[in-house]
Amino acid sequence: MAIILCYGDSLTWGAIPGGGRYQKNHRWPELLNKRLGEEHDVINSGLPSRTTIWDDPFNDGRNGLKYIQSMIETFAPVNLVILMLGTNDIKSYINASAYDAARGIEKLITKIREPSRHGFPNPEIIVVAPPNIIAPKGEAAEMFPNAVEKMQKFHQEYQKVATRQRCEFLNAAGVITPSDIDGVHLEQAANETLARVLEPLVNKILYS
Repeated sequence: MAIILCYGDSLTWGAIPGGGRYQKNHRWPELLNKRLGEEHDVINSGLPSRTTIWDDPFNDGRNGLKYIQSMIETFAPVNLVILMLGTNDIKSYINASAYDAARGIEKLITKIREPSRHGFPNPEIIVVAPPNIIAPKGEAAEMFPNAVEKMQKFHQEYQKVATRQRCEFLNAAGVITPSDIDGVHLEQAANETLARVLEPLVNKILYS
């Protein structure tokens, strides 16, 4: 059995545009598990408002760097980590750039590759540049000023990190877009597409 840890934010958690959470069978990690088959265990470790490396002054426990190692140890031995973080890094009160978010991803990769105290091999890693925010609406418009411009550079910066760190890379903005409802979160169809696109990458890593 291969254990795959999906470490992300509300896009991984399964936030419904406009509020709420999708049922398990409509979230991309669970859809990926269905595509891969029962011999795999795809773990949804998504958390709304999670950042790469920054503390959120309004939401406790959202610094992704502080919790990635404990997640890997909890579900050990993990064969593969799928990282899709960075959207929350550009919130107005954190105000990171695409370059900053990519550097945050690089720190997460370094943490994931620290030696296991239990002697398990390091997981393989897929770096996913999150989909671009498009015309955020409502509360999202207040939280994500200048997000549309900033996220245009995400895939270039993330790909540089993935190449440097010898990780697989997926530019989610090339295959999915957020919902028109809030400009940030994913419709069910986008969850299905992301699972479908990730499937061959996961198989390539695990079985090539």
